[in-house]
Amino acid sequence: MRILTGKKWRGGFLDYFRNKSEYRIQVLAWKNLEKLENVYHTRPKSLRLLVNYFPVVGFQGLFTKTWSRLRESRRNEKYISCGFGKIIENGDNKDFSEGELVSFVAPWHPALSERIVLPKELIFPFKDGSLPDRQAGAFGGKTEEFDMPEMPADTILYSPIEKNESKNVWWKNVRAWSVYSGIEITKETESMLAEGVKKELKDNDWSKSEQINTKDASLVTEIKGEVGERNPGIKSGVLFGYGNYAKINIIPYSRPFVDIKSVHEIDPTQIFVEKRIQKWDSTPFPRDGEKADVYFVASYNHTHVPITLYALKQGAYVVVEKPVVMDYEELEELEKTLRQVGRKLFVGFHKRYGTFNKFALKDLGVRYGDPISYHSIVYELIQPEFFWYNWPVSRSTFLSNGCHQIDHFLHLNNFSKPINSDIKLLQDDAVEVWIELENGATFTTTFSEKGSLRVGPRDIVELKVHGKNIRITDAIRYMSEDNHRIIRKKRIFKTDSYREMYQEIGRKIANNENGDSIESVLITSRLMLDLEEKLQKMKGWGDKYEKAKARFENYVK
Repeated sequence: MRILTGKKWRGGFLDYFRNKSEYRIQVLAWKNLEKLENVYHTRPKSLRLLVNYFPVVGFQGLFTKTWSRLRESRRNEKYISCGFGKIIENGDNKDFSEGELVSFVAPWHPALSERIVLPKELIFPFKDGSLPDRQAGAFGGKTEEFDMPEMPADTILYSPIEKNESKNVWWKNVRAWSVYSGIEITKETESMLAEGVKKELKDNDWSKSEQINTKDASLVTEIKGEVGERNPGIKSGVLFGYGNYAKINIIPYSRPFVDIKSVHEIDPTQIFVEKRIQKWDSTPFPRDGEKADVYFVASYNHTHVPITLYALKQGAYVVVEKPVVMDYEELEELEKTLRQVGRKLFVGFHKRYGTFNKFALKDLGVRYGDPISYHSIVYELIQPEFFWYNWPVSRSTFLSNGCHQIDHFLHLNNFSKPINSDIKLLQDDAVEVWIELENGATFTTTFSEKGSLRVGPRDIVELKVHGKNIRITDAIRYMSEDNHRIIRKKRIFKTDSYREMYQEIGRKIANNENGDSIESVLITSRLMLDLEEKLQKMKGWGDKYEKAKARFENYVK
């Protein structure tokens, strides 16, 4: 389909995936209401920024990171808009009929899209029925809501934004709403939207709108390309989630061992054709009958488990990003599946694979599994207002990002059983955690989203045994010392751990070796969920996550 992006009407984009409860609409008229800011992590184009990042990630890391971010410019253009159009595909509930003229509110979309997919809560019928025939040329008409403008055939009337509004507007409750967010659209909000879009379409001067040519429209296409013959000498891979992380880490570092030929990405504006990718798909989940040797799962956190279970049950390897699970029910189901299929799962905890781990055991003079106490100060980037980490179905940012240091601590102590732990929410929303293990090791951390974002997330880690200490700063500087001298100093690039992780995982998969131990998956996941449940009560969230998950599943299942 075609999308207006970068002020150009461009073709070749996949259509949005339509869940069974949603409707596909052919757009006839479109008005931008507000350009959305604070949807993604974006950084200004700055030479100073490049200078800051160079000693952290090195030349290759700087090049790939910059190139990836530049390719996200189309994705970053998000608006909330309204308009009217024609139903061309029905949802299961059939509240509307094919061919029916409807008005709509379209949150979290590009400046203009030829076709869109929305749930019934954002679609509003006209009272006088279906759309007039456009084949004969221009048409116009009158509804009870407003006078329809004269429109040539094969045209979208487009009204770009005049003044960006963001406060006290009728669309404020759904500005960046997504079917994947778990955010409720209440009946009150639905009524407000119905009245607001009716007035907006009626008051708009459509005679001044731009006429966007839609002649020779393509057929609805959620899939582009197909996977050709498999290379018998290398395992086939499929990737879910084509974000910045996947572009700069998963694809390039896994390539020597796994041939990723297929990518699932729900946002058509995110897709940027790569030569080695043969098939693109806008569905967030595997299609019926889809198969691959390896599934890389880097999609929304709450989609990890459904994809992982599908892959494991067909005997495939899975490389899943954190968090592995979102609740105890998912953990129970994952454990049951792993007990049945064996060790086919790898979790993307990069700190397990860092060069510093080998130095630490040697410099501390301990064997793997001996107690190593771990103390850290962690600063993560504050999340933009509308970023998906803030969706209620995503739970807390602590669950998403605070798990790295906790898993690293458990890994260094050979996943000794936790015997005690607690979490405290401070008045500035920072989080303090302490953990005690059966082997005698202790852990403390302060997790905060307050600090400088000059070079991204930061952390200071200290590893301790009697008479010896190691400090690791920002995962790039290492220093060990005892009571008498500095034992070792070492500096690496931050990207080194990611490269080592995916290459080691890739080698193991290529050699049909076991994945992570089931106990390591369970211990980290269960401990994080225990802490998350306590944090949820401290934040007064009640059953917010459970309700959000139910809404999400209601749309996609």
